[in-house]
Amino acid sequence: MRTSPRVSSSALPSCPRPVRSDRRRRTRLRDLCDEVLASFRLASERDPISQQEREEAMTLLSRVAPHMGSASRR
Repeated sequence: MRTSPRVSSSALPSCPRPVRSDRRRRTRLRDLCDEVLASFRLASERDPISQQEREEAMTLLSRVAPHMGSASRR
């Protein structure tokens, strides 16, 4: 007679746990998605940074470091 080996509870697959936080606060997941999108854009020979993203970055840069934002536009 065969006996089946005992499987510990830690070896069983676990179901995803509900997440209380907003998805925009999951920075590691967001970073991973950004990397995947950048890789896709590069693979399809497109600029990894869109013109809209570039303009938003320049606006942010000018608010954070005004002297650097204006110097980079020259």
